[in-house]
Formats: sequence, structure tokens, C-alpha cells
Amino acid sequence: MSSQLTRRDWLRASGLLTAGLGLSRFTPAKASVPNAPLISGFTNEFAFADDPFANMPKLRARLFANENPLGISASAKEAIIKATEIGNRYAWMEFGQLKSLIATDDGVKPANIMMAPGSSDILMAAADHFAKGGGTILTSTMTYDDLLQRAEKFGAKIKALPMTKEYKFDLNAIKASITPDVKLVYIVNPNNPTGTIIPTPELEAFIREVSPKVPVFIDEAYIDFYEPADRPKLGKLVAEGMNVILARTFSKIHGFAGLRLGYAIAQPDMLKILHAYTNGDFAVSITTLMAGIASYKDIEWQNHCRAENAKARAYTTKALADLGYEVIPSATNFILFPIRMKTKTFEGQMFGQGIGIQTRDFNGQPYCRVSVGTMDEMAIFMDGFKKVVG
Repeated sequence: MSSQLTRRDWLRASGLLTAGLGLSRFTPAKASVPNAPLISGFTNEFAFADDPFANMPKLRARLFANENPLGISASAKEAIIKATEIGNRYAWMEFGQLKSLIATDDGVKPANIMMAPGSSDILMAAADHFAKGGGTILTSTMTYDDLLQRAEKFGAKIKALPMTKEYKFDLNAIKASITPDVKLVYIVNPNNPTGTIIPTPELEAFIREVSPKVPVFIDEAYIDFYEPADRPKLGKLVAEGMNVILARTFSKIHGFAGLRLGYAIAQPDMLKILHAYTNGDFAVSITTLMAGIASYKDIEWQNHCRAENAKARAYTTKALADLGYEVIPSATNFILFPIRMKTKTFEGQMFGQGIGIQTRDFNGQPYCRVSVGTMDEMAIFMDGFKKVVG
């Protein structure tokens, strides 16, 4: 697992949190500030001695956390304001409406749904449970590591198989590697950091074959970036009784990264197990919940965000390809591509221009993962990228 990074490890280990940022030879170029909320990034006004963000520069393009640069919908904002009137109450009875909406869309029952503050709680709960007593969690590499590293910390063995040459999960290799000690199969679809997707028929067939033997956890954090007609409907497998866990979040297309809302879809008995490791519904505030209901209903806003993301992603992909860089085809709000310089050097010089990105090394190859921001932000990114690579 040492070849991969969680977002928390990356934030602490990367050059953006070190004094090395001051070594950039570039002076930030003047450019228009994108019309996006919180684009200035972090401030060290209240920094303390061990604050990992103490040296974070002001950002002109915040492209390292896969956030929605367009913010939350107007309907969600209105719902938050209205919900403050009942902010003195616990959000107990109001969950039914959102669960019913999700259940209807996914063909499951409300009893198959557990809400949470983002999908991170669900990932951590699964890590804690399936690590208990040892055993193996089976996955592919490279992928999102929060669940995997936590499970490894608490005693699980992680077996991460190579991806295909298209940077996709190798489902056949995973099936062939299932042994009696495997306690969970973990798949991220669409995958982070590659942005690739597994064809729905292949994934459905895999779950049908594997889930009777071992639980299958599908992390669907970026599922909303599929075109609606192409979106996998794996809830029907839950409705059929399959031992599959779906984890989703409002942090991406809904723009709730700071508001914190997510949910799991699984068999009621599995949700009961996971609930033992998390506060579940009770951890979600009434204001976030009501905003989530409004945003879930706001299909027009979701379509707008998806279209704007696709436009900015296509622009950046083409701009990089025109420079001779091979971008991994992405179905998400980020893209990954190999770079031709050391990650820390590249990262430091990009941040030195006020452009926040992520980098990682994999099998000896340095990569850049850049979130898709507004068109203005991606223009800033490309301008800075050209300065760095010469």
C-alpha cells in the first residue's frame, strides 16, 4: 500500500504544506479570478504551530480536492436558510423524505439506506468491520485508499492487483484471486485517481458471481458524473438480495464537500453492522439534510454542473494532448496524466503560481491529478503548466 496516498497523507506529505513552496522560480502571472466560491483557498490568519496548512499559499485555481467549483444550488441555499429555523431540533424525523427519494430512484426500500456525513464515515465503518480479526481485502491499484489504509492499520491484509492497461479494475484477476481469507472486495467506480469506469454489464456480472462468496463494496463517489442514461443502477442488485454495499456522497456534483452528506445502500443487516461503527443519520445536521433534499430534487442544477464539468474537462484534455501529454480518459471531475519531471518539483512550481494540484508516483512514473474547475481556472492551470514544463 505504500505506493498509494490517501488525501490526508497527500496533504501532509506534499510540497504545498512545506516551506519549499518558496523555491518556485515563477512569479504568479496576472489572470482573472474565476467566479467560483472560496477560490482563494486557505488562510493562515489563525494558523497554529502544528497546522499543516500554515504555509498554504493563496490560490488562484484550487484544483486538488475534486470539489464542485460552481458551489451548491440556489435551491439548496434557500433550504439551508429555511432550515435554520429548526436548527434547535435533532434531524430524526426528516430523513424519511430523502431516503424515499433515493429508494425510488434506485429501486430499493428506505430500509436499504443509511445516511452519513459524507461517504467517508461509511468507508471507515467498513474498514473497521472488515479488518476485525484479520483477513484480506481485495482491490486493484491505483485507487482511492482511505478505506484500505485504515483497514490495514487495524489488521487487514490488502491485496491490490494491477489494473488493466486501460487503467481499469481487472475484474477477472480479482475473481481469480478470491480465497477463503478474503473478507471484502473493494471497487471504486468511477475510479479515483484514474477517472476510468467499468462497463456496467461487466460490473453487474461480477457482482452477481462474487457477492454470494464475499461482500462487494462499490465506492460510487463520482457516479453523478455519468450521463443519467448511462448511470449504473446497482440498487437493483441490492433489491435482489445481493451482498453489495454502495457508498455515495453529495460532496461532488452537489457541491456538499463542506456540508457533509452521503449514504450507503445495502442489505439492512449489513447496514446494522456498519451503523455500529458510526453515528449514521444522527451525525447529519438538519440544515445539511434539508439542503440535500432540495439539491437531490434539483435535476436542472445537476445537469448544469455535469455539462460545465464536461466542457472544462474536454478543454483541458485537448490542451494537454496538444502539448503531447497522454491523458487517461476520465468520466469524472478530475483527470490524471503522466508528467515528465519529479512530482515535488512540479507540484511546488505549480503551487508557487497559486495553482493547487495533486501529484503521485506510481510504478516509477510521476503523475499529475488535476481537478476540473471552471473554464477560467483551467485556463489558469494550462498557462501555469506551460510555464513549468517549458
